[in-house]
Amino acid sequence: MKKVSLDVWIQLIGMLSIVASLIFVGLEMRQSHRIAEAGQYQERSNNARNMINGLNEPVADWQSLSFDNNTNYRESLSKDEIIQRNIYHSLLFNYENDFFQYSQGLMPQEVWDAKLVALTFFYDQCNMRELIDTRRPFFSRNFLAVINNIPDECAE
Repeated sequence: MKKVSLDVWIQLIGMLSIVASLIFVGLEMRQSHRIAEAGQYQERSNNARNMINGLNEPVADWQSLSFDNNTNYRESLSKDEIIQRNIYHSLLFNYENDFFQYSQGLMPQEVWDAKLVALTFFYDQCNMRELIDTRRPFFSRNFLAVINNIPDECAE
Protein backbone atom coordinates (compact mmCIF):
# COMPACT_ATOMS: atom_id res chain seq x y z
CA MET A 1 0.00 0.00 0.00
CA LYS A 2 1.24 3.44 -0.94
CA LYS A 3 1.71 6.11 1.64
CA VAL A 4 -0.12 9.37 0.81
CA SER A 5 2.09 12.39 1.04
CA LEU A 6 1.38 15.33 3.31
CA ASP A 7 1.01 17.53 0.22
CA VAL A 8 -1.90 15.44 -1.06
CA TRP A 9 -3.63 15.62 2.33
CA ILE A 10 -3.23 19.38 2.44
CA GLN A 11 -4.65 19.72 -1.08
CA LEU A 12 -7.58 17.45 -0.18
CA ILE A 13 -8.34 19.46 2.94
CA GLY A 14 -8.09 22.67 0.90
CA MET A 15 -10.53 21.36 -1.72
CA LEU A 16 -12.96 20.19 0.95
CA SER A 17 -12.75 23.62 2.57
CA ILE A 18 -13.56 25.29 -0.75
CA VAL A 19 -16.54 22.97 -1.31
CA ALA A 20 -17.81 23.64 2.24
CA SER A 21 -17.41 27.39 1.67
CA LEU A 22 -19.37 27.21 -1.59
CA ILE A 23 -22.16 25.28 0.10
CA PHE A 24 -22.27 27.86 2.89
CA VAL A 25 -22.37 30.75 0.40
CA GLY A 26 -25.15 28.99 -1.53
CA LEU A 27 -27.22 28.55 1.61
CA GLU A 28 -26.66 32.19 2.60
CA MET A 29 -27.71 33.34 -0.88
CA ARG A 30 -30.86 31.21 -0.66
CA GLN A 31 -31.71 32.68 2.73
CA SER A 32 -31.03 36.23 1.49
CA HIS A 33 -33.32 35.59 -1.48
CA ARG A 34 -36.11 34.37 0.83
CA ILE A 35 -35.69 37.42 3.06
CA ALA A 36 -35.76 39.77 0.06
CA GLU A 37 -38.84 38.04 -1.33
CA ALA A 38 -40.54 38.30 2.07
CA GLY A 39 -39.63 42.00 2.20
CA GLN A 40 -41.25 42.57 -1.19
CA TYR A 41 -44.35 40.68 -0.10
CA GLN A 42 -44.49 42.75 3.08
CA GLU A 43 -44.19 45.98 1.07
CA ARG A 44 -47.02 45.01 -1.30
CA SER A 45 -49.17 44.08 1.69
CA ASN A 46 -48.39 47.40 3.38
CA ASN A 47 -49.27 49.32 0.22
CA ALA A 48 -52.64 47.57 -0.05
CA ARG A 49 -53.39 48.11 3.64
CA ASN A 50 -52.40 51.79 3.42
CA MET A 51 -54.67 52.26 0.43
CA ILE A 52 -57.60 50.57 2.18
CA ASN A 53 -57.00 52.39 5.46
CA GLY A 54 -56.82 55.66 3.53
CA LEU A 55 -60.41 55.08 2.46
CA ASN A 56 -61.57 55.28 6.08
CA GLU A 57 -61.21 59.07 6.22
CA PRO A 58 -63.61 59.76 3.33
CA VAL A 59 -65.57 56.67 4.48
CA ALA A 60 -65.32 54.85 1.15
CA ASP A 61 -65.94 51.08 1.01
CA TRP A 62 -63.08 49.23 -0.70
CA GLN A 63 -65.18 46.10 -1.23
CA SER A 64 -67.97 47.97 -2.99
CA LEU A 65 -65.65 50.04 -5.16
CA SER A 66 -63.06 47.39 -6.03
CA PHE A 67 -65.04 44.19 -6.29
CA ASP A 68 -68.76 44.89 -6.42
CA ASN A 69 -68.69 47.82 -8.88
CA ASN A 70 -71.27 49.40 -6.61
CA THR A 71 -71.09 53.15 -6.12
CA ASN A 72 -74.48 53.25 -4.37
CA TYR A 73 -73.27 51.33 -1.31
CA ARG A 74 -73.81 54.32 0.99
CA GLU A 75 -77.54 53.66 0.79
CA SER A 76 -77.15 50.24 2.41
CA LEU A 77 -74.05 50.62 4.63
CA SER A 78 -73.48 52.89 7.63
CA LYS A 79 -70.18 54.69 8.14
CA ASP A 80 -69.25 52.24 10.89
CA GLU A 81 -70.00 49.26 8.65
CA ILE A 82 -67.85 50.71 5.86
CA ILE A 83 -64.91 51.24 8.22
CA GLN A 84 -65.39 47.77 9.69
CA ARG A 85 -65.32 46.23 6.20
CA ASN A 86 -62.18 48.17 5.30
CA ILE A 87 -60.46 47.06 8.51
CA TYR A 88 -61.44 43.46 7.78
CA HIS A 89 -59.87 43.61 4.31
CA SER A 90 -56.77 45.24 5.77
CA LEU A 91 -56.48 42.44 8.33
CA LEU A 92 -56.82 39.83 5.59
CA PHE A 93 -53.81 41.36 3.85
CA ASN A 94 -51.99 41.28 7.18
CA TYR A 95 -52.75 37.58 7.83
CA GLU A 96 -51.89 36.67 4.26
CA ASN A 97 -48.52 38.36 4.72
CA ASP A 98 -48.04 36.67 8.10
CA PHE A 99 -48.65 33.29 6.49
CA PHE A 100 -46.11 34.02 3.77
CA GLN A 101 -43.52 35.03 6.39
CA TYR A 102 -44.25 31.83 8.32
CA SER A 103 -44.09 29.64 5.20
CA GLN A 104 -40.64 31.06 4.42
CA GLY A 105 -39.37 30.14 7.87
CA LEU A 106 -39.21 33.77 8.97
CA MET A 107 -41.80 33.50 11.75
CA PRO A 108 -41.56 31.14 14.71
CA GLN A 109 -44.22 28.45 15.06
CA GLU A 110 -45.61 29.87 18.31
CA VAL A 111 -46.11 33.28 16.70
CA TRP A 112 -47.87 31.71 13.71
CA ASP A 113 -50.05 29.68 16.07
CA ALA A 114 -51.17 32.91 17.75
CA LYS A 115 -51.81 34.53 14.36
CA LEU A 116 -53.88 31.49 13.35
CA VAL A 117 -56.04 31.91 16.47
CA ALA A 118 -56.63 35.55 15.50
CA LEU A 119 -57.36 34.60 11.86
CA THR A 120 -59.88 32.04 13.11
CA PHE A 121 -61.54 34.72 15.23
CA PHE A 122 -61.93 36.99 12.19
CA TYR A 123 -63.02 34.11 9.95
CA ASP A 124 -65.81 33.39 12.44
CA GLN A 125 -67.29 36.86 12.00
CA CYS A 126 -70.19 35.64 9.90
CA ASN A 127 -71.31 39.13 8.90
CA MET A 128 -67.95 39.57 7.15
CA ARG A 129 -67.87 36.20 5.36
CA GLU A 130 -68.89 37.82 2.07
CA LEU A 131 -65.62 39.76 2.11
CA ILE A 132 -63.39 36.75 2.62
CA ASP A 133 -65.34 34.83 -0.03
CA THR A 134 -64.72 37.68 -2.49
CA ARG A 135 -60.99 37.53 -1.77
CA ARG A 136 -60.63 33.72 -2.02
CA PRO A 137 -59.63 33.69 -5.71
CA PHE A 138 -56.80 36.10 -4.91
CA PHE A 139 -55.21 34.08 -2.09
CA SER A 140 -52.34 31.70 -2.70
CA ARG A 141 -53.29 28.02 -2.71
CA ASN A 142 -51.37 27.45 0.50
CA PHE A 143 -53.04 30.31 2.37
CA LEU A 144 -56.40 29.22 1.01
CA ALA A 145 -55.70 25.73 2.39
CA VAL A 146 -55.15 27.29 5.83
CA ILE A 147 -58.46 29.14 5.60
CA ASN A 148 -60.27 26.05 4.35
CA ASN A 149 -58.98 24.10 7.37
CA ILE A 150 -60.58 26.53 9.80
CA PRO A 151 -63.83 25.05 11.13
CA ASP A 152 -66.73 27.00 9.65
CA GLU A 153 -68.81 28.38 12.51
CA CYS A 154 -71.00 30.25 10.01
CA ALA A 155 -72.23 27.19 8.09
CA GLU A 156 -75.97 26.87 8.12
